[in-house]
Amino acid sequence: MRTRLMSALLCAALASVVAAPAMAQGNQACLMCHGNEAMFSGLEDPTRMVVTEEEYGSSVHGALGMACVLCHQGYVGFPHPDDAPPPNCGGCHGSVEREFSGSLHGYALARGMATAPTCASCHGSHDIRRSSDPEARTHHENVPVMCAACHGEAGLRTEEAIRLPQIYGSYAQSVHGRNGEGEAARCTDCHGVHDLRGALDPQSRINRVNVASTCGQCHGDVQEIYDASIHGRALRAGLADSPTCTDCHGEHLILSHNDPHARTYDARLATETCGECHGDPEIVAKYGLQGGVIGTYEDSYHGWATRRDYARAATCVSCHTTHAVLPQSDSASTIHPANLTATCQQCHPDADAAFATSYTHVTASMAANPINNAIRLFYYVLIAATIGLMALHNAVVFNYYLIERRREERRVGYVTRLDRIQVTQHMLNAAAFIVLVVTGFALRFPDAWWVRWLTALGMNEPVRSNVHRIAAVLLIVEAVSHVLYVVMSRRGREEFKAMLPDWRDATDAVGYLQYYTWRTKRYPRFRRYDYTQKAEYWALVWGTVIMALTGFVLWFPVQAVQILPWWIVPASQTVHYYEAWLATLAILVWHLFFVIAHPDAYPMNWAWLTGRLPEHFVKHHHAQWYDDELAHSEPHHPAESAAGKADAPGAPAPESGGTQYTDS
Repeated sequence: MRTRLMSALLCAALASVVAAPAMAQGNQACLMCHGNEAMFSGLEDPTRMVVTEEEYGSSVHGALGMACVLCHQGYVGFPHPDDAPPPNCGGCHGSVEREFSGSLHGYALARGMATAPTCASCHGSHDIRRSSDPEARTHHENVPVMCAACHGEAGLRTEEAIRLPQIYGSYAQSVHGRNGEGEAARCTDCHGVHDLRGALDPQSRINRVNVASTCGQCHGDVQEIYDASIHGRALRAGLADSPTCTDCHGEHLILSHNDPHARTYDARLATETCGECHGDPEIVAKYGLQGGVIGTYEDSYHGWATRRDYARAATCVSCHTTHAVLPQSDSASTIHPANLTATCQQCHPDADAAFATSYTHVTASMAANPINNAIRLFYYVLIAATIGLMALHNAVVFNYYLIERRREERRVGYVTRLDRIQVTQHMLNAAAFIVLVVTGFALRFPDAWWVRWLTALGMNEPVRSNVHRIAAVLLIVEAVSHVLYVVMSRRGREEFKAMLPDWRDATDAVGYLQYYTWRTKRYPRFRRYDYTQKAEYWALVWGTVIMALTGFVLWFPVQAVQILPWWIVPASQTVHYYEAWLATLAILVWHLFFVIAHPDAYPMNWAWLTGRLPEHFVKHHHAQWYDDELAHSEPHHPAESAAGKADAPGAPAPESGGTQYTDS
C-alpha cells in the first residue's frame, strides 16, 4: 500500500506540469503511471491502460518521437477528467478519415454500433506499425487474420441481430487463403482498405458491375476476355442476372477447378454453375434463351461420362469456352457455324461439318428434333405392347402353377395350418402394413415417381396422413385382437406356446444351414414352427409395439411432451423412420422369400388364403410336428361337391387339425 501511495503522489506531481509543451516534456511523465500495471489493479482489465516504453518506442509513432499528448489531448491534471475527448486520428490522417467515414465500418461506428471497428481495431493502439512491417497487423500477409478478429468462424451480428457471413473459414479453404505467401489476394485487395463499401453501393469494389475489374487486378487477361463476352456485355448493360466472376467461382470459397467441391469442377458445371441460369425456367423465359440445354447435355454421352468423372469428356466450357462465351450469331463464337467444326476437332480430330451438325442441343432435344420425337413415340408404343404382352404371357404361366399347386392339396391331402381367425388376422395385418409402408414413405420421398403418380390420383398430404393413421389404427386393432385370441382360446394358447423360442431353434438353424451347404444329408426335424417363422413372429411383435408407441408420439406431439422429455418427439421420428425401413426390408428379403421365392413354396404358399399346407410339405419341413400331432389323426374324405367348394381360393380352413384328403 505504501509503495502504491508513493507512486500515486509522484504521478500527481508530474501531472501538474503536463500543460507545458508536450515535445519538451517527452513521454516519461505518462509512462511513469501507464508503464506500471499495478497502478490500475482496481480496473476490470488493467492491461488496457498499460503502455510500455518498449512497445510504444517500436511503433511508427514512437519512432517519430511523437508525444502521447498529441493524440491524448485534454488530459490535464490528475486524476484525468472523465470528459476528455478520445484520440482523433483524423488530425493527421484527414484523407483516410474521410474515406473511412464513407465506408461500412465508418457508417456503423457513426451509428454507435458496439461491434463497429475503430482505427485501433485494425492498426492497434500504441503498437502501430507500418503496413510494410511483417509484424504489423495490416501487413498484406496478416490481413486475413486481422479481419478474422471480427469476421471469424464465430460470425458477427449487428445491433439488429443480423448475422453476417462466417467469411474467414471459407476464405482459409480457398486457393487464395491456402497460398500463405506470395501475391495471393487478401481481404483488402478485393474489399478495399479504408473505403470498404457494401455490395449494393455502385462505388463498391464488390458491386456486381465492378467485380470483374476487382478480380482483374490480378487476373487482367481473364478480365479482358470476360468483358468482351456476352456475360460481361450484358452486365455492363444493366442486366443484373448476367453472371460475373463470383457467380461461377464463388466469393470467398474459391477452389481450383480440379477440386471436386469447386463449382467449376467438370461434373458440377452443367447442373450447378451453368445450370443455375440456363436451367432456370424464369431466366430462360425472361431473356428468350434456348430451353432444355441442361437436360439435353445431361442426357448425352458427354453428360453421362462427365458424371463418371471422365476427364476427357466435353463439358459446357469445352464447347462454349470458359470466359469468352459468345452467342452463336457472333462470328467470333466457338459455336458459330463457321467455327463449330474446329470446336469439335478439339476432341474429335477427324470431325467434319456433318459430324459437327449431328450433335447440338437442338438435335439432342426431343421437343425440337422431330426425328427424335417420332422415334421416342414409336418406342413408347413398342415397349408398352411388347412388355405388356410378355407380362400377360407370363401371368398365364404363373396362374397355371398357382392353380396346380392348389389342386395338389386335393390329390395328396392337406394339413390345417391356420384357422379362420388366424387367416383373417394375417390378411388385416398385411393390408394395414402395405398401406402404412406406401403412405409413410410417400411422406419421406415426395419426389419419387410413384409418389407423384399417387399425388396425381388425389393423394395429397391431408389424404395421405389420414389414410396412414387409419391404417395404423387398423394395425393396432388387429394386434389387440391377436392378443385376445391368444389369451381366450385354447388354439391361440397352443399356437403362442409353439412360437416361444428355445435352444433347439439354434441347433435347428445350424442344421438347416449345414444341409443347404452340403455338410450333412439330414434335414432338420422342425416342430410346428421353425426358427425362421418364430423370428418373423417376434419381429412383428417388436415392430408393432415400437411403431405404435412412436406413432402415437408423432400423432399427438403436444400431449407427448407434456408427460415425457422434450427429446421424445425427434427421437420418435427417427426410430419410426428406421424401424419402417427395417420392417419393410425384412418382409421383402425374408418373408416373401419363404412364402413365394423358396422352391418349396413357389409360386406361392396358399396357406395365407386357405389356411392349409400340403401334407407332403409338412412331412418334409415339419417332420417333428407331423409325427407328434398329425400322423395318427383320422383322415377326412368329404364328398366331391364339398371338395369343389373347399377348392375355391379363399375358402376358410376347418379349425381342427389333422390330415385331410379331397381326392385320391
